[in-house]
Amino acid sequence: MARVTRRFATTGMHCPSCSMLIRMDLSDLPGVSSATADHRSSMTEVVYDDEVIGSAEIIAAITRAGYGAELVED
Repeated sequence: MARVTRRFATTGMHCPSCSMLIRMDLSDLPGVSSATADHRSSMTEVVYDDEVIGSAEIIAAITRAGYGAELVED
């Protein structure tokens, strides 16, 4: 297991319900240990096993929920 933490700039969140929806959708994905989304900072942080899921799948899930996302390189 290769557990990693990545941050994603997330556009379109405007309230706590937006943050909650993203957290719930990401938490349901295989390999995701935890997810936090903050509408005030427009950031989503995800802890996941990169041998099970990758950043592209996480971005796709955020997009399916109706928001924009891109990986923030540290």
